[in-house]
Amino acid sequence: MKIYCQVINGSIKDKINGEPLIGATVLIKGTTIGASADINGNFTLNLNRPLPVTLVCTYVGYVNQEQVVNTEGKNVIFQMVTVRTNLKEISITDQRLSEKQREAPLTVEAMDIIAIKETPAANFYEGLGQLKGVDLTSASIGFKVINTRGFNSTSPVRSLQIIDGVDNQSPGLNFSLGNFLGCSEMDVLKVELVAGASSAFYGPNAFNGVISMQTRSPFIKPGFEISAKTGTRDLIETSMRYAVVFKNKDGVDKLGFKFNAFFMKAKDWEANNPAATPQSKSDINNPGRYDAVNIYGDEYNGINDATARPAGAPGLGIYYRKGYAEKDLVDYNTQNIKLSGAVHYRVRPENEIIYSSSLGYGTTVYQGDNRYSLKDIRFYQNKIEYRKKDKFFIRFYETHEDAGKSYDAYFTALLLQRAAKKDEVWNTDYLLYYNQFIRPKVMNMPGYLPAYQGYGQNYIDSLQNFLNTI
Repeated sequence: MKIYCQVINGSIKDKINGEPLIGATVLIKGTTIGASADINGNFTLNLNRPLPVTLVCTYVGYVNQEQVVNTEGKNVIFQMVTVRTNLKEISITDQRLSEKQREAPLTVEAMDIIAIKETPAANFYEGLGQLKGVDLTSASIGFKVINTRGFNSTSPVRSLQIIDGVDNQSPGLNFSLGNFLGCSEMDVLKVELVAGASSAFYGPNAFNGVISMQTRSPFIKPGFEISAKTGTRDLIETSMRYAVVFKNKDGVDKLGFKFNAFFMKAKDWEANNPAATPQSKSDINNPGRYDAVNIYGDEYNGINDATARPAGAPGLGIYYRKGYAEKDLVDYNTQNIKLSGAVHYRVRPENEIIYSSSLGYGTTVYQGDNRYSLKDIRFYQNKIEYRKKDKFFIRFYETHEDAGKSYDAYFTALLLQRAAKKDEVWNTDYLLYYNQFIRPKVMNMPGYLPAYQGYGQNYIDSLQNFLNTI
């Protein structure tokens, strides 16, 4: 038996610039025996077979080369040539507006999941206020109202808000409850806002515009996500999303579940504006008070007309009931809980059955025509849907609402006030008190006429001049 022990040395370089090709591979053709070039491009190959042999040199981006070695000790030099390949131009484009949106005869503003994450606002709902033609009104720290194209209102009864095709309008309040009973930000896939009248496409409730929100299917990014925020006014906001997908035996997504939870609490701003309302008949300097902005029940007033009853109650003028301050009527401890879940079953890749349910619960203050304390309000929605993507859908849904302990702060103040004392009785008591304790002091003041001589013009003029000086 003859034993071979032969050595082949060599180098591998770029043919153009002579640079060593570090890591280039040299193999004996037809075998797995070989060596790699070192940092200087050199290699050493030990053979256990007779010559001649064919060496094959390979390197990424270069044309393979072959050389036949006939004698031992020969210095083999590979001068590699780069591969030149002309590729066709490839353009990759994408857009955030769908073809359907661009073709629609409506003004549509959209926020996709990227824009939602990048919005500088505290949440995506406030971020909608940055879109063109959109006006955001903060009715309270937990309640936002979207208006479009100048239809500014704190109760947009003709603005439609839909979530996954379902109307989010509150049956009792007769308008959508905005972010307070909407979907969690973590579950939102995209938001489309149709600015202006859209009744022809969405019905009579869309006179002022439409906010259409689409949530993420469990088949889109399954897993567990959690978020936490904090801020001033003792604000704490947490949310979580969990989605799981089950595949069939062929590895195709078949069944998906998702669950969302959201909790927010904060101390709302107190409404304590002491200024007089435009309807007030007197200003803040009136000794008999005035109609204040954030006091309810003080709208009722009595008037002592000195020219008609000059001797009745001199110096009295206009007087108001005390009323009740808003801070004593409403609960500023805002809380908001939103829970939702859904099951998605794919009959076929394009056909899907969906069952979803959502619950909204909370306490907040709402500014409409009056101030409302929405306390322990509950909102339920259930939906079952069968759809074929971009073709058709069959949808059934139901909405339930429980107003809890909600009430109108203004009318509550009136009822409390009347329960304490009717306006007519209060007016009589006020005049009796004034005539018994205040009128004698007025009559004893310097300049007041000492005796009543009748209702002559001289007496009226003198009394009026005196009242103007006090």
